[in-house]
Amino acid sequence: MRRGQLIAAAVAALALVGAAGLAAWHGSRTCGWIDRALGRSGCLGTVVFEGVAPSRNSIAQPLGDGRVVMAVEMRTPDGWRPGLLVFDPETGAEGGRYPLPLRGGVARLFLSPDGTRLLIACGVIRQSCTESGGDAVVTQRDDLRVFADAPVEDRSLTAYPGTPTPPEAYGFEAVFVARGSRILAGGSTRPLILLDADGTRIAELATHDMSAFPAAVSDSGIIARGEPGAPERGGDRLRFWDVQDGAELGRVEGSAGWRLRAPPFWSEDGASLFVPRSQRGVMLLDRFRAP
Repeated sequence: MRRGQLIAAAVAALALVGAAGLAAWHGSRTCGWIDRALGRSGCLGTVVFEGVAPSRNSIAQPLGDGRVVMAVEMRTPDGWRPGLLVFDPETGAEGGRYPLPLRGGVARLFLSPDGTRLLIACGVIRQSCTESGGDAVVTQRDDLRVFADAPVEDRSLTAYPGTPTPPEAYGFEAVFVARGSRILAGGSTRPLILLDADGTRIAELATHDMSAFPAAVSDSGIIARGEPGAPERGGDRLRFWDVQDGAELGRVEGSAGWRLRAPPFWSEDGASLFVPRSQRGVMLLDRFRAP
């Protein structure tokens, strides 16, 4: 074999080795194929949504049929605009993309207690974000194309108006969970605290962290929260607790570059946790098994 052919063969071999090494590196990252095969993080797979960008306000709301709806930024022929995305988080099958009558920015989405209406409210800081100059609009779950203005008095709204919430003394972030038998308070400006329905403290789950996402509680009784991970790892983390006694059930330490973009949410049966991420105009939804 001539010298030139030997060099070409060596270069090709090095390229193959490099490609294999890169594939292995990607595969070993959180939710990569090696990670899934070995069951290290508990990731079960990832679905992809092109032209979708979630934000910290993009809290998924269940529609009662296995699908959820999220307020996101969507790519349109006229650029990026706020809208509602309906999808099945298990399969990634979309049920529709609906433009919102907003003047930019991803607003907060709240589901009525009876599950029939959705309130889309401006952010806490930015008000008068609707096209009519209002602070919120409301729509029917069964028809996400028609919107009506809705008055909102509380700028720090954390639930659909009229939904029972804990007393103000527990802070604006406090919510009832576990069918009203527990209160989950704090998280960003205060430590994350678990209390019983009478306000008796059960456990401090985590220190306050403005960068942490709102906690999600499954019907099976597991609290999940996404928060920044250790600086030396370079990825975010998931933590889990028991809603009854506050005992920590486990955690997932994300690999370098694994960054959450929106609050995690549970499947209807509580068997899976979905974690939204974003990458170059694409929403990635990782699915993890419950601890």
